[in-house]
Amino acid sequence: MRVVSHPDAQAFLAATEGFRGTEPVLTNVIGSVAESVAAGRVYPAEFWYAVLDDDGSVIGCAIRTAPWFLSLSPMSAEAARALAAAVQVADPAVPGVAGPEDVAEVVIAALGRQADTHLDFREHVQVVNTLMPPSRPIDGTWRRGTVDDTDLLLAWLEEFSAEVGLPAFDLPGAVAGRLADDAYRIWTVDGAPVSLAGHASLVQTPAGPVARIGPVFTPSHLRGRGYASAVTAALTQELMQRCAVVMLFTDAANPTSNAVYARLGYEIVADVVEVSFGGSDGQADSPSMP
Repeated sequence: MRVVSHPDAQAFLAATEGFRGTEPVLTNVIGSVAESVAAGRVYPAEFWYAVLDDDGSVIGCAIRTAPWFLSLSPMSAEAARALAAAVQVADPAVPGVAGPEDVAEVVIAALGRQADTHLDFREHVQVVNTLMPPSRPIDGTWRRGTVDDTDLLLAWLEEFSAEVGLPAFDLPGAVAGRLADDAYRIWTVDGAPVSLAGHASLVQTPAGPVARIGPVFTPSHLRGRGYASAVTAALTQELMQRCAVVMLFTDAANPTSNAVYARLGYEIVADVVEVSFGGSDGQADSPSMP
């Protein structure tokens, strides 16, 4: 067993395509971040890992795009320990890990950081098979986000970041990239924007594209009127017409948002964790952000 550090996102995507195709949901964050970097997004530092068995087949992968955490795919305990040894050499200042809890626990132990951790989030991974639009009419309609919405999107995403406790790292770059991908949908009432739903870069898999919805945001004074449900349903319906899987992540500790997505037809298929190391100011490359 050995760990290969790839030089860039393109090489990583090509080398791990087959493996990621076997775990299209739990490697989606890894794939979408890599796709965005391949398309031109820039981070202060990048790490692209693939774990290979004795036959040279990929059996696990991980990435880190600083300042974010190390994002982990599903893998065996043996593969996780091999990965941790490579990370210890290449990126000893890694600020935390995110991914399946069993893998995270092994990596944390292999790094010797068990006494230096904090569980930041536990998130439900949710997938929709049959969309159930809101049962009552919601005032308004949706439209595509455009470059004219840039200031609005930046303001809303800064507020979203503050609410969920995430750093607003390079929001202008993130917003510009998602606008270029036509990835924002805005719910309006009488022409006024009231809610937002976006999606990350689509991840190509052998079974078809996988879409991950996020962020979903409504300003606090406009909540409770069904706008978030309506715009999420509209975006979900659109993505289901061209993607093999439509998914999203929710805070496991937030029963309100989980109930909203359950009513739309989303079902929990797995949980993941985000764990920071003591004194860290990093964050997981959030699946809820653009």
